[in-house]
This record gives sequence, structure tokens and C-alpha cells, in this order.
Amino acid sequence: MSNTLPPDTRLLLIDDHQIYLDGLSLTLSSLCEGVQLDHAHNAAEALQQVSEHPYDLILLDLQLPDSSGLALLQKLRAADAMAPIAILTASNSPSDLDAALQLGAAGFISKTADGATLLQAVTQLLYGAQVVISDENRPLDRQSSAREVGITPRQLEILDLLAEGLPNKLICQRLSLSEDTVKTHLKALFSSLESHNRTECVNHARKLGLVSF
Repeated sequence: MSNTLPPDTRLLLIDDHQIYLDGLSLTLSSLCEGVQLDHAHNAAEALQQVSEHPYDLILLDLQLPDSSGLALLQKLRAADAMAPIAILTASNSPSDLDAALQLGAAGFISKTADGATLLQAVTQLLYGAQVVISDENRPLDRQSSAREVGITPRQLEILDLLAEGLPNKLICQRLSLSEDTVKTHLKALFSSLESHNRTECVNHARKLGLVSF
């Protein structure tokens, strides 16, 4: 890709799910040579990082253990008004999008965006553009790839939440399913992807292009 970021570019990634952060960091580090990627797992860590380092871009999840992403967005804007802040989220809620943009977010990016789309979005944000990428950017052939290995549309939804690092209880809440139903789907996913645990499952899914990063 011709759009390469300068080696001194520094990003702060704020998300409380380590599996998702690892995948995001892998994608950004492989696509942006020399980029510096700092992590924060909650609002307190994020505010501490911003007080210690200047950032070129901040990527922020909407749901954090000690704060809503929107509340943290307001605090970050006050702490470092220069750095653009983009919401990187699984939410497709128009109200979340509107609220984020009204509070000064420079972007609103679906967590299902693929690595190339994400790099393009990051580059545009760094050049001062406003970027909105919805769930519609998800590759259309993902469903057929899933069918080939015996994964149902519902299991694909669960796989997305696994890739975000969500525990069973939150997956149940997000999809309005019982814990037994989620466990049954997870067992089927592990079997289809020849995996013994959640991390293996997500890694195999990444290799097949079933999850973005």
C-alpha cells in the first residue's frame, strides 16, 4: 500500500480485551512500519498515557470497565485537544455514531473492518479527514467461507465477539442467548476450526479470513 505512516507516528489503542488488542496491534504493526503502539485497558490508564506522551491518533472502544467510551472521549478531548480520536467499536448504533461525532470524534470505525480498510482509515485520520466505516464494509464472501467449514451465521456472530475478547456472559447479553446455547455454539466452533481453546479458535478464524484481526 502506498500510504505509509512516518516512523515516529504514535498511536494509543484503548480497549479492555487483550485478544482484540493483540490482533489490532499485529495488523497495525505489520501494515505501518515503525509505528509506535501504546495500549490502555481502561479510562484511568488512557488518561495516564495521554498525560505522559503526545499522540498522533487515539483509537477508543465504546465500552470500558471503568467508563463509557463517550465519557472518556470528552476527557481525552480536554486533556489533548490536538490528537484526533476515533471510536473503534462493534456497535452499529446510529445514536452512538451521532453522539461520538457531536463530542468531537474524528472517526467511527466498525471492528469488522479488514486490515487494509483500517490502515486506510488510520491514514486518513492522521491527515485530518473524518472517517466513518460501518459494518457494511465486511467482506461479502465471509458467509460463504464460513459455510464451507460448517459455521452458521449465528456462530459467526459469536466468533466476532470471541475475537473482541468477550467472555461467555457478555456474549449471552449481546446476543440475547442462554449460557448453555452459547456453550453449544462454542463447542461447534472449536470443532469446525479444529481448536482446543478460544485463542486457537480466533487465530484459526483469522487465517481463514472469518474475522478481521
